[in-house]
Amino acid sequence: MTSLQELHGDFITPLNLTWHLDNHSRRRLIEAASIPAIVILAMLIRISLVYTYSPAELLQLEFGAPELWQRLYRAVTTLDMLTPAAVGILFLAGLRSWSHAEGSWMLLTGGLLATVAVAFGILVTLVLTATDDQDFLNDLRVQWLWMDIAQTFGFLAVGFFFVAYRGLAPETRAAPRTKPRRSEAPPPEPSEA
Repeated sequence: MTSLQELHGDFITPLNLTWHLDNHSRRRLIEAASIPAIVILAMLIRISLVYTYSPAELLQLEFGAPELWQRLYRAVTTLDMLTPAAVGILFLAGLRSWSHAEGSWMLLTGGLLATVAVAFGILVTLVLTATDDQDFLNDLRVQWLWMDIAQTFGFLAVGFFFVAYRGLAPETRAAPRTKPRRSEAPPPEPSEA
């Protein structure tokens, strides 16, 4: 048995991940992940702008980038400040119960974000350790972008992992309702006075 199969058997198999979602579960996932999705989309737009134009052009230090792209760059850079709020929203959403399938999807999303964060964190560490050539670092956009990607995606992964824990841990999972709600309960019997 390979070490990858052992890891799968030790960590993934006991989770018994399920992927089927009904419409209500889809809506809950979309609602919980809407602000984090805006932050992720803003980061992806920022990545494309920084690699298309130089940061000096986007900050109007040099002539080159059209005004629309400069304004868009300022907007998506400012949206990065929503990262703590997005994690807070995920923690707030995690306070209610989540189904096993919803937890599985949150675990997948958090795992993907964490993988990207770790990969960029390792790349930043390797590149900054290997070279002091500032022109090379500026060409790769290491200090302009890679550090922010690692920090933003890693921070968001924490929120997704919390919601995943709430859905996958047996003692915190949403159980089927056994008692009817007040609106579903039969009317009380009239008492004799």
